[in-house]
Amino acid sequence: MALTVGFPELDSIIGRDQLVEFYSLDWELLKLFYHRVIALSAPVTVVVVAERGGLDPQLVERFQRTFGTRGEVRVMRGFKVEDVPPTLQVSEEEMIVVDPYHHRRKYSSIVSALRSSKWRKFVFSFMDRESEGSTFGLHSAHSVFELKRGIGGFAVRVVKSVTTGELEIPYGNWDMFGRGDPGLMRWLLR
Repeated sequence: MALTVGFPELDSIIGRDQLVEFYSLDWELLKLFYHRVIALSAPVTVVVVAERGGLDPQLVERFQRTFGTRGEVRVMRGFKVEDVPPTLQVSEEEMIVVDPYHHRRKYSSIVSALRSSKWRKFVFSFMDRESEGSTFGLHSAHSVFELKRGIGGFAVRVVKSVTTGELEIPYGNWDMFGRGDPGLMRWLLR
């Protein structure tokens, strides 16, 4: 199965992009979003960069039940910053990468590893990518999205895209779980 975020508007923007990055300073929102993407994209390889945590198998399973999807989630870990590039290079398929810049250093080797793979990658970063991290990484991504929590929901802001200009797409809280009403969104990006 191909990588998907499960929101038709976003999937149409990133349709042919090889490297897509989502970032947020709201850890809970980012975590919920990437668990949804993992569940919808399974079978998939997930690379988690951190000493502990990062992936909740029960949350992935809940999203899979909610959306009626199935598929294996293969997990690879990068504990130290030196582990990240070789871990990214060893995968032979599309992958989801959770917090590759976690250690806040060795950006160029991490971005190089992300770029060197011919496989499609979704990257989820817990930082403000417009002011932190690798500028080279920001330019390497075909599309970059910021996730922001709002009143009654969240918004996905298109920071960079090869197919569309800057745009903010609002979603209700229930949209994350596939239970929202499309409302006016059905007319966006037609």
